Amino acid sequence: MSKGNSGLFSKSTANATLLLAIAYKAINNMISNTKGGNRKSMAVGAYDSKTGRIATAFAGNIPDKIHPELLKRAKEIGGIDSKGLTDRNTVGVCAEFHAINSLLLSGSNLSDIRLTKAIRPRTGKIQPFCANCLKMFADIIKLS
Repeated sequence: MSKGNSGLFSKSTANATLLLAIAYKAINNMISNTKGGNRKSMAVGAYDSKTGRIATAFAGNIPDKIHPELLKRAKEIGGIDSKGLTDRNTVGVCAEFHAINSLLLSGSNLSDIRLTKAIRPRTGKIQPFCANCLKMFADIIKLS
């Protein structure tokens, strides 16, 4: 996770656009600087619109430490390690879940977090959010 630029950003559209661009650059850096990064299934970035903190993540194993707000949201769709609303995605492994969890654990408020689009590293193409993420993060996605 990138360190934040605390205090430098307000809620202006220009700053949101800048943070989004920084988050996409951070995703590209993560993919290119991670051994096998281009073979990962999914990558995403998240940023805190108030502090400027950026988090990037690949889809992967369920995190050892999960913020209580994410546990609550996951429970609403079947809980961590369930299939949730999908037939193949496990709740807690998505890149979106990891990036948001990272920001929450570092002190961000959920209402201030925004997401980039999900990217398939091997193709560089934008991918739709899965049904689990669409449900758990609907409020974030509509503001991103």
